[in-house]
Amino acid sequence: MILCLNFGHIFENFTYCQNWRSDLMQIKIILSVLALFSLVFLVPSDAFGELIVAQTQSKVKVAQQNWYHDSWEFRKNITLSLNTATGVNSDLTDFPVLISFTDTDLIQTNESQGRDFVFTQSDGLTELSHEIEKFDNTTGEVIAWVKLPTMSASSTTEMYIYYKGDTIGFDSADVWNDDYVLVWHLNQTSDGTAGEFTDSTGNGNDGRGGGGNKVGYNAARIPHLTDGQIGNGQEFKGPTTTGNGEGTGDMIWTHSLIQGMPSRDVTIELWVGDITNSPGDGSNYNDMVGFCTTHTNQLKNQWSNHLVLWKAKDITMAAKRQHYVSNVGINVEGNNAASFTNWNHIVAVYNMKDADGTVGASNLYVNGVLAASQTKSQNDNVVLRTTDLRMVLGGDIDGASGNNCAKVNNELKGKVDELRISSGLRTADYAAATYYNQADPDTYTTIDVEETRIEMMEKTNDCYDCEAPKLTKVEVHITSPNSDTQRI
Repeated sequence: MILCLNFGHIFENFTYCQNWRSDLMQIKIILSVLALFSLVFLVPSDAFGELIVAQTQSKVKVAQQNWYHDSWEFRKNITLSLNTATGVNSDLTDFPVLISFTDTDLIQTNESQGRDFVFTQSDGLTELSHEIEKFDNTTGEVIAWVKLPTMSASSTTEMYIYYKGDTIGFDSADVWNDDYVLVWHLNQTSDGTAGEFTDSTGNGNDGRGGGGNKVGYNAARIPHLTDGQIGNGQEFKGPTTTGNGEGTGDMIWTHSLIQGMPSRDVTIELWVGDITNSPGDGSNYNDMVGFCTTHTNQLKNQWSNHLVLWKAKDITMAAKRQHYVSNVGINVEGNNAASFTNWNHIVAVYNMKDADGTVGASNLYVNGVLAASQTKSQNDNVVLRTTDLRMVLGGDIDGASGNNCAKVNNELKGKVDELRISSGLRTADYAAATYYNQADPDTYTTIDVEETRIEMMEKTNDCYDCEAPKLTKVEVHITSPNSDTQRI
């Protein structure tokens, strides 16, 4: 008699056969053993893959719930409602939105500087570029800038913040697209070190308190760290030198040459607060931003005052002495009338005549609203000289002795935060969205409750392949020269 055993798919249809004597008692013993043997192997075949499933099950469950990665333990949903802000009527592309809130849940982070934060789109998976300006791991305060591919003007915009995960850090330059020439958060403590006011763009246009190349450095002219509109800012305490003499008041200077500056259309924006009132008509006082450039043959004011944002009491925008917006009576020396901040937000848009002859109005936005629009210089073919270009925050620049960047005067006395210079013409929608987002994030940002990775796993269906278990059978074939094959 021949006895054959087939072990099914566990051993890939392996069959074992052996000749046996046809002793009846021996056959019964064999069959009893085989019966027990078959019970052992009547188990789900997937059990043999249990270790592999155990290693991957969390990733499978996380993927089903759109969780960024199973290395992160927690997340919160963030809803932006800037679509409800006055003046935001069109979608904005690559918008650097401010995310600022305090939540003690965030102190669970694995990294004290918040370098394990991840921001994603509403799908929970698509990562967004971000920059952490501030994180306090004792209070859970976070100030971050997140680049939104599209910020909707017709509906809310949602995203997630993930925390307590791997340390990944961030590259601030990823947040600020190529339009941005310079971005200073102004949250540093100045000691006169070159490059201490870091440019968040990839252009390297860092600043130095107290001066630097061309204008000269004076340790007595460094600004002072103060509470800003967003985190910390800088206070310029003066004194002020009016006219074109050598000044001694506080300032921040671009120690190195400015990179990435456009030759025509440009936008300057910043927050100002607690500015000391100008004496008289304020015609030579509280100047905010000035640019200068080298010109070997001319020391005229157009090279020292290459691009300016003058006079907090009566804001004036000019390039090469050509006034783009002036005599409009806009005064930001007083407090903002809005209840959520006493700071004033300025967006100055310089619309210069294009190379093809295209002209248009230059616009001044104050606190998200168009305050002035003029075409006074639309016929002037002004082209900014972008070589050997430098900038001061907190004053005006005048030339002397063959140096167009020799002196800073008419200094600002007050506070400044979040300076940005960008190429192109920023829109009314941009000015409004920027103002409301940065002035009152509590109103336009909603932070949802904490979600955990474990909770999401528990909510997920535990069925992985969603098929009935595969049972393994043992077949016994008994054959003899005098009988047909019998299957047990």
